[in-house]
Amino acid sequence: MNNSKGLTLIELLGAIVLTFIVGSLVFSVLHQSIENYQQSELRSKAQTDTNRLIYNLTNIHQTSQTYTIEQPTQSSFIVTIERDDITTYEFNGQPFDYELVIDGSPVSIDEPLTFNLQEKPSYSLSVIVTHTDNPRFNPLEITTNITRTTPAGSGENE
Repeated sequence: MNNSKGLTLIELLGAIVLTFIVGSLVFSVLHQSIENYQQSELRSKAQTDTNRLIYNLTNIHQTSQTYTIEQPTQSSFIVTIERDDITTYEFNGQPFDYELVIDGSPVSIDEPLTFNLQEKPSYSLSVIVTHTDNPRFNPLEITTNITRTTPAGSGENE
């Protein structure tokens, strides 16, 4: 038998196949890790934006006697605060779509909701966040209550 110091074609093909299999596994794990990181970042952004919306709605609720919420697009809201002058708060939560439900009444693009806090100081609030461009994004739902502890117009929170 001839004992040469080179590689045979079968050994070379075997090494290439093994390298390809290991490389495919590493690439698959790396790709999945990047995808999970992106989903985590997207969910974190949705959570942060939703918390900001709820925080601002709570502040408006506690300092105003009357306000109106309208939804010009699926991802934005305009809150009009009626005080001595009219002030607006605008929320834009792109790339997410928001469904805001207050005491069972959804805020829709067609119909704004007006709240008079002299009539009722407490409301249940539900926000559902979806992402239509990303099928892996599970809808985020936050439910809470917003309450005014002092009567509207008492001057303590104004």
